[in-house]
Amino acid sequence: MTTFTGAWPVLSLLLLAAVVVVVSLRTTIVGAGLAALQCWGLYATFLVGVRGDLTVDGHTTRVLALLAQLAVLAVVAGAAIRFTGFATERPALPS
Repeated sequence: MTTFTGAWPVLSLLLLAAVVVVVSLRTTIVGAGLAALQCWGLYATFLVGVRGDLTVDGHTTRVLALLAQLAVLAVVAGAAIRFTGFATERPALPS
């Protein structure tokens, strides 16, 4: 991904945020947090950092906060979808 999006850190952030949301919709809060942390590490290391060094500054900590918030919101949304049965496969009612 860094070869394709290395020149566009905003595009890479959007792709990593999409990964966090998709994973978080189907997992637990711990899994969602770890997915957000892993995506932040990829962003802060290879897309912002120089030579693969982990860069922790104001920008990357805001990115971490954003990814963590997206993870929590997606876990809550996934739990609500599962609780209401909106996305479960139920047989059709007899007519």
